[in-house]
Amino acid sequence: MIKVYSCPKDLLNGPCGGALGDSCEVDGRRCPWTSLLERLPLEPWMLFDEHPLLARLEGLVESDSRPKDSAFWRNISKGRAFSVEFPIRVVRSSGDFLEVVNGLDADLVTVPDNPLGYPHFDPIALATKLKDTGLKAGVMPHVTAKDRNLSALASELRTAQLFGFEAVLLTTGDWPGLSMPSRPVFELDAPNLIRLARLVFAGVMPPGYRVSVEGRPRVAAAMSPHYRTTLEVKRLIRKLVAGAEVFFTQVVARRDSVAAIREILGGIREKTKVDVPVVVSLLYPLRDELRPFLERMGIPVGGESFEELLEEVKSLDDVSGVNLILLADTAGEWLSLWNETRKLVREVFV
Repeated sequence: MIKVYSCPKDLLNGPCGGALGDSCEVDGRRCPWTSLLERLPLEPWMLFDEHPLLARLEGLVESDSRPKDSAFWRNISKGRAFSVEFPIRVVRSSGDFLEVVNGLDADLVTVPDNPLGYPHFDPIALATKLKDTGLKAGVMPHVTAKDRNLSALASELRTAQLFGFEAVLLTTGDWPGLSMPSRPVFELDAPNLIRLARLVFAGVMPPGYRVSVEGRPRVAAAMSPHYRTTLEVKRLIRKLVAGAEVFFTQVVARRDSVAAIREILGGIREKTKVDVPVVVSLLYPLRDELRPFLERMGIPVGGESFEELLEEVKSLDDVSGVNLILLADTAGEWLSLWNETRKLVREVFV
């Protein structure tokens, strides 16, 4: 296990997704991990000795559990999956919640974990509430390592398995906003969080006892088309080895980012001979006033329209679906945007 003490997140074994342009999202210094990762060889696939407890627990796994069947995964295999991010920002009452739920029509609803580190809702709790509504779409909460130790993460993953979520998206997590008076905790990086999920979904719980499992969610991980290609290929291979089954991209807002996805997937295929399902995240509407917000998240923006980006994504041979993120101030505005954009996506892509 390798640790770089100058990493503000105290991450083990590699960089998070917040080191775009090799600069740390926390303090702007050069990320101590990126140059090290670039120099290291990929063989034998795992770049470092990994978390010692997880390595011990892997010896207790008897077999993988059966992945949950879903319309989302069936459409992944057909290259036309369609997911939408639940609009946590616009839900201010139970009425807003029901209004949004009643208007949803997608293969999968994703539940984000407090974008930019600001508190909104607990993703696991909200995902459980969505399942209780009888929502026809599958549900995928984001589970991040931010502010959760290994014990808390194992509990969340067990909840995701027990309540039958169709998938979980596992990431390191955003650094909390500077106005938040809290001390962040990052005990696991994304690949080790993925490994923990596969252990829990196989019925092995820390510190080493077994539980009965009937099935498991699919394991999704994050891809950044805004990283340097050579670095992102290595980051994603670590996630694949850990057990990721599908990648969801960060928001794509320019044509060059779509081209970068093609290059990254080509690099993965060259090293592993594996074709990886990828769902591309698109933001709507792409208004000029959103540029500062996107730049703060490290997302480059071009001059292309949403429709042009949608066509560009469709041209990717390896793309398996689209994840739609809509920015609105109220539930009514969000539903209006949803009705407008889902038709565009279904006509052009699905």
